[in-house]
Amino acid sequence: MLSLAWVFAGVIVGLLIVAVFEPPKRQVPVVPTPGDNDIYHTKSGCVRIQASEIECSSDSVSLNTLVK
Repeated sequence: MLSLAWVFAGVIVGLLIVAVFEPPKRQVPVVPTPGDNDIYHTKSGCVRIQASEIECSSDSVSLNTLVK
């Protein structure tokens, strides 16, 4: 049968385990900017982008809407 002492001990052990181990870090998506020559890591490999600034037309889409 479940006793209150075993439930309390389980909660304490669970909190200790969670406090000791670090969760995995999430990678924040990065969008290249003009003039940026950094290497970007993708699921299929590494990519180096040579971005240059161009004039926007009336039907252009912002990169912020593509990321979100």
